[in-house]
Amino acid sequence: MTKNCTVAGIDRRALVSGMVAVSALGGALPTAAQAQTPAASGGFSFAACGDSRPMMYLPYKDGHPDLVRLFAEMFGLVMPERVAEEVVKRDVKMVFDPVTKDLVQVIMPFMTKSEVMTLSVDQGWVTQATVEDVKLLPGVHREMFQLQGGDWVAREIVGHVRGGRAKFVINSGDVVWWGNQGHLIGDSPYWKRVYDTMLKLLPPPDDEIRAAGLEGRWFLSVGNHEVWGDPKIEGTLAAVPYLKNFGVTPERLIYKFDFKDVRFVFLWTGKYDYRSPSLWDGDRPVYAEQMTQLRQWLDEAKAKGIKKTFIVFHYPVFCRAGLGPIPEPDNPHKVIAAYAKDLEVVVFNGHVHTTELYDVDGVKYLLLGGGGAEQDPILPGRTSIKVPAGYPPYLYWKGQPPREEYNYVLVDVEPGQKTKFTLTRYRPGSAQPFGTEALFT
Repeated sequence: MTKNCTVAGIDRRALVSGMVAVSALGGALPTAAQAQTPAASGGFSFAACGDSRPMMYLPYKDGHPDLVRLFAEMFGLVMPERVAEEVVKRDVKMVFDPVTKDLVQVIMPFMTKSEVMTLSVDQGWVTQATVEDVKLLPGVHREMFQLQGGDWVAREIVGHVRGGRAKFVINSGDVVWWGNQGHLIGDSPYWKRVYDTMLKLLPPPDDEIRAAGLEGRWFLSVGNHEVWGDPKIEGTLAAVPYLKNFGVTPERLIYKFDFKDVRFVFLWTGKYDYRSPSLWDGDRPVYAEQMTQLRQWLDEAKAKGIKKTFIVFHYPVFCRAGLGPIPEPDNPHKVIAAYAKDLEVVVFNGHVHTTELYDVDGVKYLLLGGGGAEQDPILPGRTSIKVPAGYPPYLYWKGQPPREEYNYVLVDVEPGQKTKFTLTRYRPGSAQPFGTEALFT
């Protein structure tokens, strides 16, 4: 990035001005053929992604008083707070440019005792992250994050909406890192980045969207990162104020809406607890109350003659990598699958930063964790977890080790036909970084 940036460190020339043109850095506007949607025959299309947050924004001058505090707060997520600051002072090495005094590199412990993470920093933003396992693979630095991956996803999606290929955007949660550095667009580098790279670039709702009672084109399920340091979700409600029209409050983080005889339901899986990182501990409302509400909303959809339903929540129902799936007894698959005989049901999840697909008991599950966050499951020893015998096969990696990949899905909805899913992906360093794939074919 250049020195031509905002206070929050965002390179406007690369991230904003270039995105307004959309074609900058490879994100071209859709062609006439690409822009065609099923609207003429009553259908529509939308884009879906998840875990689009970047890594930390770090005050980047040598001697800045917040640097140690921020790292201690981050380590406090996975260890007692009283230990975190000591670990940071002892084990986190920060490297500064000798001339500018800017922070340019951080070397720190990672998930296990033998893993060391190296962060490259430019104007406060982590631009690349690699991990070396000094025991399993000494000297091998595996890349797990590039800032440009999430920027590419945002550019592509904005281009599709502006070009008419997609009506709106669905996100399965974790769009910001945390609220400990500010809650609102005006004081949070993370919400400012969401605003500059996505929200302000989306066109206003058209007549068809407004007729459905929608006042925006971007809808998310609240992830654990949205409440980290912001338990009242001030940032979310300020950046996406029209969620309040659906009854979203700090005490109630679930909602639904209908668009062209299709129902969309958004649930809340809960905050993060390192002792059980995929436990559905949603408390606004709790799991049992959410399932009661979900049944009511799905029964209502059936009564109205609705045939298609998309359900969005953060933690994954099925998963073979990283943090794993929602454990029993709070895994909602049985509740959801009970409706598959009457409705076409599709579920969007995230949380584990990889891409996995499942088709189970008539329900399609898309784990979309490639929206921009660091991709933990690519590391040695964590490409898969133990699953029970007879666990559903995953349809994306098909037994191959996951790779670093950033992606999103275009969903084409046509009355009376099966929904179509097209995944577009970007793989840093690949000879052919762009590619599309029809899913569930």
